[in-house]
Amino acid sequence: MIDSQEETKVHSSTTSDITLTPPKRYYVVMHNDNKTPFDFVIEVLCDLFNHDSQTAADLAHKIHTDEKAIVGMYNLEIAEQKIEETVRAARVNSYPLTVTLEPAE
Repeated sequence: MIDSQEETKVHSSTTSDITLTPPKRYYVVMHNDNKTPFDFVIEVLCDLFNHDSQTAADLAHKIHTDEKAIVGMYNLEIAEQKIEETVRAARVNSYPLTVTLEPAE
């Protein structure tokens, strides 16, 4: 019996020109209306956007005086989820609160 064990070594090298960039960020913007109560807006800002009560009150005032305000900045999927949760909470309570998405850059 002849034993022949040959080792074959293959060397391979590859290079890649992939550049990773951070995911795009988006602003969640809450808009003023004449029907959604101030207290509800503050509650949503605290419960869904994790603002403290003073920041939420300041943002609610800004929304009221400037007609809109940025209430958070998130990756796209999270921003969309925040908008969906906010609109759902508003509609359950029969409020016409409007929330939109804007690119941060």
